Amino acid sequence: MKQALLILSVLGMGIAQTSGAVETTFQPNNTLSHTITNISAASNYGSSQNIYSTNSGAHVYSNDEISQAIDNLSAHAKQKEYQLASLTSRLSYERQQQIRSNIPDSNSAPAIAAANASRVALSRSSGYCARYVRKALQSAGYEFTPNPSAYQYATRGTLANAGFSKISNDTPPQIGDVVVFNRTSSRPHGHIQIFDGSGWVSDFRQNSINPYSGTHSYTTWRDSKYVDDASNRGIYLAMADK
Repeated sequence: MKQALLILSVLGMGIAQTSGAVETTFQPNNTLSHTITNISAASNYGSSQNIYSTNSGAHVYSNDEISQAIDNLSAHAKQKEYQLASLTSRLSYERQQQIRSNIPDSNSAPAIAAANASRVALSRSSGYCARYVRKALQSAGYEFTPNPSAYQYATRGTLANAGFSKISNDTPPQIGDVVVFNRTSSRPHGHIQIFDGSGWVSDFRQNSINPYSGTHSYTTWRDSKYVDDASNRGIYLAMADK
């Protein structure tokens, strides 16, 4: 109680000028004594004050000062909200630009290979899918040593060395994508095909991605120039703390 009276004396206020004073003293970590005194000032002071007293001195915060601090925090939060909205818009724009840049045009190697495969495709299978797709790819400028079996274009790294990257089978197909089916006991050479923008083509125009009946495993390959590798390049934008 003596400590609270001392604080009031330092501030130039008498006990008679206050009412309803509540004093709370606590010692965090048993190292410093802190006294918080809430004072409802007399009418000549006009407002209540919060006094925070430590062994280094007393600090007085008026309600106006507290309100101003809250307003400052609110303004700062709104500024961050605006920056976040701006960043989101920028990321969306750059993402759309990246998507557009990753679609092969008609003069690109994937589109040329697909067009050449589609042009010579038969109405039904001839059993030479590897030959037809290989010629289509080489006509577009892809360089590699031909394989005797279709499945080897995946297992021997032929497509990878020619500039293709393996992508998820769930990725929506785009022109020039190549699919290689694994070999099975009934189909020891596997199968290879290319997407021409509207459907899958091998040595013949197929009705679907799977030319067989039943379920068969396969891998999907795309020209590496048109693979969305933003995560691999580490393209991440962060909001600067200004």
